[in-house]
Amino acid sequence: MAKLEIAVQDAAGARIALENGADRVELCTALGMGGLTPTLGTIEAVVAVGIGVHVLIRPRGGGYTYTPAEVELMAGDITHAAQAGAAGIVIGALAEGDAALDLEVLATLVAAAHLVNQDIEITVHRCVDVLLDKGLPIAEIVAQLRTVGAHRILTSGGAPASGAGAGMLHRLRTEAAGNPQIQAGGGVRIEDIPALASLDGIHLSARTQTTRGASGPGGGESAFDVTSAELVSAAAAALAACR
Repeated sequence: MAKLEIAVQDAAGARIALENGADRVELCTALGMGGLTPTLGTIEAVVAVGIGVHVLIRPRGGGYTYTPAEVELMAGDITHAAQAGAAGIVIGALAEGDAALDLEVLATLVAAAHLVNQDIEITVHRCVDVLLDKGLPIAEIVAQLRTVGAHRILTSGGAPASGAGAGMLHRLRTEAAGNPQIQAGGGVRIEDIPALASLDGIHLSARTQTTRGASGPGGGESAFDVTSAELVSAAAAALAACR
């Protein structure tokens, strides 16, 4: 039965996830743009909460084809995250033309993690959805993921949201047979969980917005994302009802 992973941006969100039934968290910043690498201070604070922390390593928005300088930066961020006690890293990279995973870059990133912790878990993120959307055969995708030693993939099945991609997600689960694990992520709603519960994992941000005063001229929007205890609890209850 699926594990519940909540995407959080800070220690407060991780605490809410832990207290309301989540199995682990993915830590990032800038959830509104799909997530970016968090600061080292944030990683250390979230690890201290006591829940398994999987750190997103993504240096910028946009596509998933990276320059050598960006790869070097990502490898450094992975080293710091692993040294800070992260249980896993969440990575992704595509070759030029988005026709395949960039196996060389991913091998570099995995090696950086293993230099610190040989047992750290490797998740390949939704760059996989680009390949599914382009029609790359799922057997080929699974083979590539096994080549880089991925423990799981985070994917919506190539659809805009996981509910719509449920069919492909289950095909991936059958093909992979647990190697790698298939975790639904991207637009997951509470009502989608019963259709996804037999996968290996379910990932959602469970976020709402709040404000703490005006941001002033030049400070951007005043509202910002926080983790909702109600949504985490509802997701955990929906998953438990399927067990």
